[in-house]
Amino acid sequence: MVIVIAGLITLWRILNAPVPTYQTLIVRPGDLQQSVLATGKLDALRKVDVGAQVSGQLKTLSVAIGDKVKKDQLLGVIDPEQAENQIKEVEATLMELRAQRQQAEAELKLARVTYSRQQRLVQTQAVSQQDLDNAATEMAVKQAQIGTIDAQIKRNQASLDTAKTNLDYTRIVAPMAGEVTQITTLQGQTVIAAQQAPNILTLADMSTMLVKAQVSEADVIHLKPGQNKKPGLRCLAIH
Repeated sequence: MVIVIAGLITLWRILNAPVPTYQTLIVRPGDLQQSVLATGKLDALRKVDVGAQVSGQLKTLSVAIGDKVKKDQLLGVIDPEQAENQIKEVEATLMELRAQRQQAEAELKLARVTYSRQQRLVQTQAVSQQDLDNAATEMAVKQAQIGTIDAQIKRNQASLDTAKTNLDYTRIVAPMAGEVTQITTLQGQTVIAAQQAPNILTLADMSTMLVKAQVSEADVIHLKPGQNKKPGLRCLAIH
């Protein structure tokens, strides 16, 4: 009896079960997309460390992290007092040397006149040959003095050019357009450029980015050089 009832229940369930529906689709050729997940870093392709070429205190810093700057834009200023004083000192030395040269030229002119007169007088034996030789020596000495002064002027002119260049170096300008991503030296700090240029800040060109990711060996086979598809980025650390 129990078996008969169980059989009837099973039969009733089968007869009253919902009729399954099926959906049919036409199979067409298509592209199969496959993604490769990897963790890594997104970084600027081009970065530049902006440093100082002269020593001194960073008097002003005109930018902050995240600021976008243009090429040749003023970023900061190192105290220019030392460079300005050096320029004044060398210019004063040059003025003194030029005055000395004018005096030496006048003395050389007089020495030439004296030598010419001694040449005429020695022919009449009004002066001795020794007097003529002394006049020639004096003329040569004055000529040598002018040469020495000219060398000093040239040396100090080079020092003046260097001092003016150092004054220009006190202005820290952007070597390229980009975004300030890091500041190493704060306003008020002293930089020392004795051996190598100390870093002030870092600029990055964000127009072209570089992805550095670690891909598992199983996914490497799905990557090929020269692929131009844009990767999907997820939880990527940005530096």
